[in-house]
Formats: sequence, C-alpha cells, structure tokens
Amino acid sequence: MNKELMFALSNADAVACREGEVRSIMHAELDDIADAVEYDKLGSIMFKSAGTEENPVRILFTGHMDEAGFMVRYISDIGMVHVIGVGGPRKNSVESQIVRIKTRSGEKVRGVLFAKRDTDGTPTDMYIDFGCETAEEVRELGIEIGDWGTFAAECELKPVSDILLGKAFDDRAGVYVVTEAMKRLANTPHAAELWFAGSSSEEVGCRGAQTAAAHLDADIVIPVDIANPPEFDRGWNNSRKNGHGPMIVHYDRMHVPNEKLLHFIVDTAEKNNIPFQRDLFKGGGTDAGTAHLVGDGKLATVIGVPLRYCHGSWSVMRGADLDAAVDLVCALATSIDRVTYEELKSFE
Repeated sequence: MNKELMFALSNADAVACREGEVRSIMHAELDDIADAVEYDKLGSIMFKSAGTEENPVRILFTGHMDEAGFMVRYISDIGMVHVIGVGGPRKNSVESQIVRIKTRSGEKVRGVLFAKRDTDGTPTDMYIDFGCETAEEVRELGIEIGDWGTFAAECELKPVSDILLGKAFDDRAGVYVVTEAMKRLANTPHAAELWFAGSSSEEVGCRGAQTAAAHLDADIVIPVDIANPPEFDRGWNNSRKNGHGPMIVHYDRMHVPNEKLLHFIVDTAEKNNIPFQRDLFKGGGTDAGTAHLVGDGKLATVIGVPLRYCHGSWSVMRGADLDAAVDLVCALATSIDRVTYEELKSFE
C-alpha cells in the first residue's frame, strides 16, 4: 500500500463539485505518465493510457472524488452556523465532532458540529459552534452562506495488519485504486485504451461517471466504490468483511450488471488468485447505475472496497483490500481486447 497517497487523499477535503484538492492530487500523480488528460464539464478528471490495438476497446475505471460533508445555510445572530448535509453524512456522526469549513479565500476554519434531533432521534438541525457570539464574528472568520466543509479527521495507520482510520474513504479508496492501477500499468502493454478517472458528484446523484462515460464514449465502465457492512456480523449476511478482498457487485437498486462481464471479472480474479467477495446492494446505488445508461448502454459493474462506518466522521479499512482491488483492476485492464469485448456485449 502507498501510505502517503492514501493519507493525502483521505485528508483532502472535497464535497460534490468542490473536488479541486483531490483533482490536484490525481494530476500530480498521473500527469507525467498519461497520454492525455481530459475533463468533463462537472469537473471529472480523466487520464488516458493508450492501447496497442488499432481499434481498441475503451475502458473507463472511476473512483468518485467527493465525500459526505456540509454546506452553510444560515448564520444566526448569536454566532451559530447552521448547515445542511451534502451527500448524506452519517446520522450518528453529527454531534460533538470537529469539522472544518473552507472559506472563499481557501482558509479552513475548525468548529464543533452539533445537531438538534426529533423524538425519533433523527437530526433536524445541524449547526457548528466556532465559539463566536455574533454573526459579525463569524464573518470575520471568513465564513459565509454557501461555504462548505467536511469532518476534520486525519488519516492514521495502525501498526497491525495495515489497518487504516480516517475520513472520506468513500470514495478516496476508489480514487486510490484507479490512481495506483494506472501507475502500475505505466510500462505494461495492453490492448485496450484505458481511462482512469476521478469522477465528480457521486454523492448527490451518481453524476460524474455518467458525464465522463459520455465524454469519452467508453465501451465499458467500472466504478471502484466502497460498501458498508454490519460491523458485528461475520457470518453469511456480511459479504463486505474487512480483510477479505474487494467485492464484485452482482446487484444494486440502480444497476444489474451484464452477466458475461460479471462472470469475466470473477474468472479473472480466480485465475490471478485475487481474493474477492460476491456482494449485492439491497439499498443504495453507485456510479454504474447512471453510467451504464449512456447512449445505447454501456457494459458496467462495480468493484467495491470493504470498510466500516461509511459517511461517518471516521471509517475503518484495511490496506490489503486496497492492494487486492488494485490487482483486480490491473488484471482486468490487461485482459480485455476487442474480441473479448465483442463477445461480452453479444446477445446473439
């Protein structure tokens, strides 16, 4: 595992359509080895690795850059800063947490997040206390309505089993995987034309992979995302166990993968001795749900990295699962050529 890269990605702050910090990290990592760099109009960034075939199949691997966070909606006369959630912050993580708001000038101001709750315990009003007593003091800090922020956790690595703690693993884990995969393949010939992307705005409607797929007219789209397990369950009902390899997603509420592609990915993992888990999303969706509907349809499925406490102030993940996901992306990237693609998409 590339500890420095994972730390940088986790510690960067980026909600939907405010992903400049993550985009800059990807650019610094991949610009020198990319055959081309392109952007869609939402801010998704795409890096090309040219294929060796004359008419190569075009494969897009994505990880979404945005995380669950907050946006300022009101500054009260007594100096409390009321916020809304952007991308669904975890409900049990919105009290007594340190968060940081990024001002227009780029400065980050730390405060304490709290929430009022209804009788069912659902947060009804989230607010940040910066210690101010007036709205004027808040504005002296540079904070204004429309400014955005995130949890203020700083990534750390435990000295046992590559255990990572940090924020924004959804989906900096996916961004890490596509970034490391492209770097690993820099000197490896491959038939397909490969694109490795940081997509925008997944948490507010699975948007960026759709626009990136349309921009590139990709033939295959494979988002790398995460999934949240029941943390006390280690039985059959938990197919997202930390340390057991990435998930190959067989179903979510927005997308049922092409069966041939799904079998090809499973076979590729088994052939290369890559540990994996078979997973189904009973709720929720991913970028595959929108990207596979571009044009007359795209072959798509999702590779997931298991972690606990998705969208929370902290999440828990293992480096070995990141490494196995990189292995799987690289194996797929070097296994698909034009003939394989024509077979996968054929319904005859």
